[in-house]
Amino acid sequence: MNSITFRYERPTSNYGLASPILHDAKWIGMSVDTWLRNILSIHFDPIMGTPYWLEKERQLGMNVIREITSFDELHLLGPMDEEDLRRYPVEHFIPKIYHKNKENLILGETAGTTGLPKVTAYLRDEFFMAFVEWFVCVATYRRFPAGVNWLWAGPGGPHIIGKAVGHVVKRMGGMDPFSIDLDPRWIKKLVPNSLGFNRYLNHVIEQALDILKRQHVEVIYSTPPLLERLAAEMDAEQRKAIRGIHYGGVAVEKELLKRLRGESFPNAVHIAGYGNTLFGLCMEITESAEGNLDYYSPGTRMVVQVVSKKDGIRPDKNRLSQVVDYGEEGQVLFHRLDESFFIPNMFERDEAIRIEPSTEAKYLGVYQDGVRNPTLLKGLEANAKVGVY
Repeated sequence: MNSITFRYERPTSNYGLASPILHDAKWIGMSVDTWLRNILSIHFDPIMGTPYWLEKERQLGMNVIREITSFDELHLLGPMDEEDLRRYPVEHFIPKIYHKNKENLILGETAGTTGLPKVTAYLRDEFFMAFVEWFVCVATYRRFPAGVNWLWAGPGGPHIIGKAVGHVVKRMGGMDPFSIDLDPRWIKKLVPNSLGFNRYLNHVIEQALDILKRQHVEVIYSTPPLLERLAAEMDAEQRKAIRGIHYGGVAVEKELLKRLRGESFPNAVHIAGYGNTLFGLCMEITESAEGNLDYYSPGTRMVVQVVSKKDGIRPDKNRLSQVVDYGEEGQVLFHRLDESFFIPNMFERDEAIRIEPSTEAKYLGVYQDGVRNPTLLKGLEANAKVGVY
């Protein structure tokens, strides 16, 4: 797209909350080493730092602020134990400096795909940068429909994406999205294709179809499994009326992706997202002619790496520095560098291909590596309860 035509600006209308804009983020234009030192100075402050990380520093016998001065040294902390995020109260991971202003914190819980849900928190500005503004930036670049009605066919309640979607739609000039009642944790308890599973799935689809029948909806945001079911139930005219599709939450197979972008919703701009509650969103900036899904994070607050699987897939300190070459597949490794919450060296359940920043990514100010075609790690299929979200 010609850069002259691309405009990403602060909204002029009043949507009730003056949401920050991506280019206002503290980390924009800052190297990952510089931003990391800022984050470490907050979380490892001996007086107002984070209880969890101060205890970890004591256990490791380190002076983290002095000994870790670059991202390449972050492996010294070892892999993040995701069970700790289930084991301790959320305040244990938040710097004490923010404990007196809890009204500025937004909570989110994971869906419980690999066990009990994990809880995290974001400062309000961090929340917008992680879940709202990066989508708006990419959507504006891709000419995603603005000022139209959305259907959000996904979870609400403790799930942070449900808290974010209304802000996304308003930033895109629409009113609150139409939505359904969906509990992904319940459906994960059901045996796939069992009577109970199918009845609940039908209940979810019926709600969405009722909205599509009675309301003028032009954008649908949902997961690939639900979009596949919706497309099968919608008539041709309904599907042709959809001008925008945004999906995430579950990996999508290439054949399903081809159908969704072809015969199912032929008139829509399609944008996929990849990420989770703990870290934020990576976005598909351009649609691949080969059917690949390439994702990039917006900047240094969220670093995504791909590490080798030659020594297995279990979290291990020695694997943290085994980053694969471009074009090679490996296990996804996430790092969240936020002032409110610090999660380094988290081995994810996914595998993906490491890719360089594309021309389009650089145009939007992204110079970090991306990931291609993330999907559930081979060997974890039996332990991960995916369901529909």
